[in-house]
Amino acid sequence: MSIKIITDSASDISYELASEYDIDIMPIVIMKGDETYLDGVDISGKMIYDDMRQGAVYKTGAIAPNEYEEKFKEVLEKYDKAIYVSLSTGMSSTYNNAVLAKNSLGIGDDRLMLVDSRGASMGQGLQVLSLAKLNQEGKTFDELKAYAHGFVKNTRYVFFVDSLEYLQRGGRVSKLSAAIGNLINMKVVLDVHSDGVIYTEDKVRGTKRAIARTVDFFENEVGHDLYANTIYVCHADCEDLANKVKELLVEKYPDMEIKLNPFAVCIGAHTGPGTVHICTIKNFEL
Repeated sequence: MSIKIITDSASDISYELASEYDIDIMPIVIMKGDETYLDGVDISGKMIYDDMRQGAVYKTGAIAPNEYEEKFKEVLEKYDKAIYVSLSTGMSSTYNNAVLAKNSLGIGDDRLMLVDSRGASMGQGLQVLSLAKLNQEGKTFDELKAYAHGFVKNTRYVFFVDSLEYLQRGGRVSKLSAAIGNLINMKVVLDVHSDGVIYTEDKVRGTKRAIARTVDFFENEVGHDLYANTIYVCHADCEDLANKVKELLVEKYPDMEIKLNPFAVCIGAHTGPGTVHICTIKNFEL
């Protein structure tokens, strides 16, 4: 039985990894004024972050139902079954559009499973890569479904924003709050709750304190029993900050594999350059 794993570009999986594990990636829509781009196809994170530093404002758009219809038909002509893991419904309508497409085509649950990752970036990416590896090991469709539910329930995220300016541009905070916050060097620590929505957990002054608070919050939230012994540190064009986070994580998790990775543009377009995000999957039993 052949099973195809599909995701979107919010997962931060490189095209090299996607090719290695036979994963299809659907690009998220990125918009700047009247201009429209496809994430990872005709625009990169570096291009967006450099432009944002010059004052540009970007927005993101969901993959349309007709695009999902085309992808699902294409995949199920070649494979017996498929699993699609989407960007969180708390951040985008991608999952809901996939549901519309599935229903429009009349595809049953026995052939196509839609998974709301309840997250983004390499948290979503870890779910996808883990499913792809299990698929290559020969797990059945029902077994992959069970693992998918376990991954979603046990994926954890925490991150901090280096500047409130970009949240203000996108309407996430008021202009006055952003001005005051930047004046006193305020950093915001956020995480993704079980509903897949981003929430503010703390506000601290200074980058050093933000890094320490983020790592401490992560450790308190996830503990040390991790699936695949892997932690990802993702960054929005700020590898120096990401390496400082990694250094603290190495001290706390000496036996874990800690990897750096670019941060999802569909989220970074709102939080801006200077965002650092930590994610992993807690161990679980089926």
